Amino acid sequence: MSFSAYNTWYKLQKTFVSAFKSYWHYLPNRWYLLALLILQAGLWYLAYRIFNLVGEELFVSHYNVDFGIDGIGSAKRVFQIPLITLVILFVNIGLVVTVARKRIFHFLAHALTLATLLLHLLAYLALMSLYLINFLA
Repeated sequence: MSFSAYNTWYKLQKTFVSAFKSYWHYLPNRWYLLALLILQAGLWYLAYRIFNLVGEELFVSHYNVDFGIDGIGSAKRVFQIPLITLVILFVNIGLVVTVARKRIFHFLAHALTLATLLLHLLAYLALMSLYLINFLA
């Protein structure tokens, strides 16, 4: 039997599709994924709005209560927050998909997606605070 890259790719694709079907058939995952995608789109929209409002000016990216402004830079830094949440979203979905056929699947599905949901809400708070720091303070 010889090695075939296509055969390996086909087996890997078949395994992933099977695992993702198991992930998708668990009903709470559909609702979590829908909510997370809506929140993610909102994060990108909010970051884009802040980026447009700042323009070419300096952007205050961090404010400390004790020391005041301690992070100034380009307005492109506002896109780091939605990008980090997107990466964590993909990593957590990947982790849940890899354990789709194990006994611990239901617990991990809830735990990881709720943690990602909480992360998205905290990212909203971070973007809102950046808006307040740059435009209302």
